Amino acid sequence: MISPIFTTIVISFLCIMVYMKITTARFNTGDDKRLEEERQANSVRRKSLDELEYIDIPFDSLPFTQSGAENVDEETGGKDEILAKDEAAVLSLRDKKIVNFTGISNTDLKLTYGAPNLPLLSEYDQNYTHLVKSLDSWGNHLIERNLKAEARKVLEFAVECKTDLKSSYLPLADIYVENFEFDRLDHLIEVAGNINSLMKGPIKRALKEKGDITKYVEEKK
Repeated sequence: MISPIFTTIVISFLCIMVYMKITTARFNTGDDKRLEEERQANSVRRKSLDELEYIDIPFDSLPFTQSGAENVDEETGGKDEILAKDEAAVLSLRDKKIVNFTGISNTDLKLTYGAPNLPLLSEYDQNYTHLVKSLDSWGNHLIERNLKAEARKVLEFAVECKTDLKSSYLPLADIYVENFEFDRLDHLIEVAGNINSLMKGPIKRALKEKGDITKYVEEKK
């Protein structure tokens, strides 16, 4: 007579084998699909890039202070090296093309614009990353220097570029709250909800929490 325990073990083993086979088949199907998409992407010819959403840096309206009094470190009396570095980083992009491809895979870029354009598109995207990181550093340093009007201009441009850096949104939200510009805070939440990034959710939640707290405080006054 076959032991019930032995039967249970055999059945469990068979179930595991069937599950592994199904899972492997699914993975293989997914891999095959990705390989086919990549093959198709690599065969797409070069296409025009005229319709890309190029980012133009508003050099005339951004608060560059390299030669002004604001570029003096109050503690040392010397040049504010961080401020100078951030401004120089943005200025270095003057003649470069900048496009935000956040959340778009290389395969999709090749399918849309052609495989031969990928190196160029990658360069445009790297320029974008360099820009938003520099704007983030610049804006936050201006806040540390209590130059909030200047910081606002920098961070608002970063948001206009659809940055997905949380550290660009929250300080700007604080500036809006300090000035009782709650409509601007609502707009910021809307913008954050439309960025093509995994950070969309965390940024939007943090902004909504800030807005909810602000409204609660206002109601208690």
